[in-house]
Amino acid sequence: MQTKRFEALDGWRGIAALAVAFYHVPIAHPLRDFAGWKNWELFVDLFFVLSGFVMMHAWGARLDGLGAAREFMTRRFWRIWPLHFAMLLVLFVFELTKAGIAGFIALPLDGAPFTDNRSWATLISNIAMTQAMNLHGTTSWNGAAWSISVEFWTYLVFAIVLLGARCYRSMAFLAVSAFALGLLALRSGNYLFATHDFGFLRALYGFFLGAAVYRLASADRVTIHGGMGLEIGAVAVMLGFLVLTGMNATSYLAPIIFAGLILVFSQSAGLISRALESRPIQALGRWSYSIYLVHAVLFYLAGIALQLGIKFLKLPLIVTGAGGERLFSTGSLFADVGVIVVMLGFSVLVSALTYRLIERPFMAGARAARLTATERGAAIA
Repeated sequence: MQTKRFEALDGWRGIAALAVAFYHVPIAHPLRDFAGWKNWELFVDLFFVLSGFVMMHAWGARLDGLGAAREFMTRRFWRIWPLHFAMLLVLFVFELTKAGIAGFIALPLDGAPFTDNRSWATLISNIAMTQAMNLHGTTSWNGAAWSISVEFWTYLVFAIVLLGARCYRSMAFLAVSAFALGLLALRSGNYLFATHDFGFLRALYGFFLGAAVYRLASADRVTIHGGMGLEIGAVAVMLGFLVLTGMNATSYLAPIIFAGLILVFSQSAGLISRALESRPIQALGRWSYSIYLVHAVLFYLAGIALQLGIKFLKLPLIVTGAGGERLFSTGSLFADVGVIVVMLGFSVLVSALTYRLIERPFMAGARAARLTATERGAAIA
């Protein structure tokens, strides 16, 4: 199992990122009126569970000392922070622009610069990736990044647990997951839909459940049969759950549902897996982190641009909602769908560029730094 790459799961990562982007698109469409639409937020938990599975696969046998733990945290930091900071920088420049023109012209923007959820205090916590530790009472700056921040600190807990529980790791993973779930149930007023407040507990619950599922999937005595039929069943259960659950206690089952899906598709035994392993879906998987962080920034800027277009160009758009919930419509379903496709397509295109220009160079740099340190240690020896 150590050398295997779970390409079907990479495909699910891309699908989940695109689903989250679709959920956030600021264009009105009929799906918003369907039962379960808000539950698309729970695709974030698929990321958490999948991350635990993948991190255990990649580091479970390697993270065996303080040196390995230091390397693990260093590489995870340079994997996620550069793109996160780049998106913060884009929004920071936009706030500076707002401040620069505020004294000359009144624009229909989203509030005074560097106030509310884009204050200087929230900027500092975002840079430190602590913005989702119940500090500010709201998501801030790039709202989607709340999950990235808590996942980073979950990596630290993962490293500590691996070093401290060299035996009975499955029991340790399940214990951490159950403990986080218990605290979440006690403290969260939004059940599993916690973000800026108790998102860290949400991440711990899903991540360590995913790590335990990897232990199950890699056990030689465990064999899963079913192929295409089992894959269809797993997808049907997931979709049915997303339709039927809501902001209630049943939402806590989401990581368990996603864990079952991951366990099935880790076997890559059916036609759905073949589709997920196709080149286009694999590309989405590679770009999924960029898609997740980039789309929120692009959609925010697009919303501002549409407001300006309505005010100055008299664009015939219908506007509903307010603030971050503001939705736009042309009045034509066909045209609205077209706009949605264009916005999602542009997000994917930009994400492909950020993956190439930001993600890959920093990943390569972190690997090169490790090799240099290894060579230096060998030379000293």
